[in-house]
Amino acid sequence: CLTANSTLGEVKVKQLGPNRSGINGLALIRNESHVVKHGDTLEILLGEYFHKVEFEQLPPQGIGDTSINLDEIGIKRRLDDTEVGSKRKREHSPTDETVSANLLGGVFDLLKIAAYDLDGTIIMTQSGRVFPKDVHDWKIAFSEVPGKLKQLWKDNYKIVILTNQAGIGRGSMKPQDFKGKLMKIIAKLGVPVQAFVSTGKGTYRKPAPGMWNSLSNKKNDGITIDMSQSFYCGDAAGRVVNWAPKKKKDFSCSDRLMALNLNLKFYTPEEHFLGHRPGEFKLPDFNPSQLPKTSLCEPKDVSVTSNEQEAVVLVGYPGSGKSFFARTHLVPSGYSHINRDTLGSWQRCVAAMVAALGRGKSVVVDNTNPDKESRQRFIEAAHKCKVPCRCFVLCTSLEHAKHNNKVLEQCFTMSIFHFSLF
Repeated sequence: CLTANSTLGEVKVKQLGPNRSGINGLALIRNESHVVKHGDTLEILLGEYFHKVEFEQLPPQGIGDTSINLDEIGIKRRLDDTEVGSKRKREHSPTDETVSANLLGGVFDLLKIAAYDLDGTIIMTQSGRVFPKDVHDWKIAFSEVPGKLKQLWKDNYKIVILTNQAGIGRGSMKPQDFKGKLMKIIAKLGVPVQAFVSTGKGTYRKPAPGMWNSLSNKKNDGITIDMSQSFYCGDAAGRVVNWAPKKKKDFSCSDRLMALNLNLKFYTPEEHFLGHRPGEFKLPDFNPSQLPKTSLCEPKDVSVTSNEQEAVVLVGYPGSGKSFFARTHLVPSGYSHINRDTLGSWQRCVAAMVAALGRGKSVVVDNTNPDKESRQRFIEAAHKCKVPCRCFVLCTSLEHAKHNNKVLEQCFTMSIFHFSLF
């Protein structure tokens, strides 16, 4: 039911049927009147069938009600209010790293954060599949979820969702389709929610803390988060087979690891919503915080550089730190850096090495060089130039190297979008 008032420049909207309608992403309450203004967006179904409200002539400034119905609490608050108790309202603006799709709603920036993963935590598939078959394949994971979130919201927690959605980055899901799905989920929960969605493999993707850091540094109105009272809840917790009777092992440990990276309290959905005891879990074998302090070289009295012209051949896994070692310890002393990632083939590396040695330069060959054959090429080239050759083997473990590669990947890919919803 729509009733337009051109004098005030507003339209009164009432949802009569059972299907949720919306205004600017806010779910309407059935049989209650809501006011929309020029420029607002009416959604015949929440998240679908968008219609923009426009008046040919706007009323003079100052005429008309300047409030909006925040239907999560059933009262009106003035748009020019900047503070309600301890809660403050703000409009988020896009940054270089984010695409902001904020909707006017009841999300307030607060000291305490109740953060959640989405899939497997707030929702699960209706079909019973591991991955949803489409954007409609979902249901609230536990009947206790809405009540728990509402109580936290009443206790002055900001409810935040941090979710990895690589399908958006791959193009298998459109951002607007996922946004529509999320809007329907939030309408079902009945509380205001701020959402961060990582769509790539960069520093925003859990277990990296990028989404939380974006919340903390840019999307909480400068309010310092109280980490001691905040928490994160997710199902990717590294739990082993039979952590509960007949339960499979968790597909990942990314949620628990993100909380560890942030020194943030962590709960699984079963612990948080159902009150279950913690299940047995296993963290990755490599833990960067537990790396022992060692000397640069073994034996310790070995000099990394030489006063005489030489060739140094590095050996190590991809991601073991060869390039870092070369740039940090050898290149500053005048060594020519021969890198296969740059040159493309071992033949070009040998040619570049011979050319540099011919100019009287020392060289460092930065390849994996895993076997005798690959190393022999450079040893023979050095001997032909009558230059001594040393081999440095990086003792980085395979798990450590894999960790480094993940960090490198994050440094070159960053993709996130963020929005606030009711």
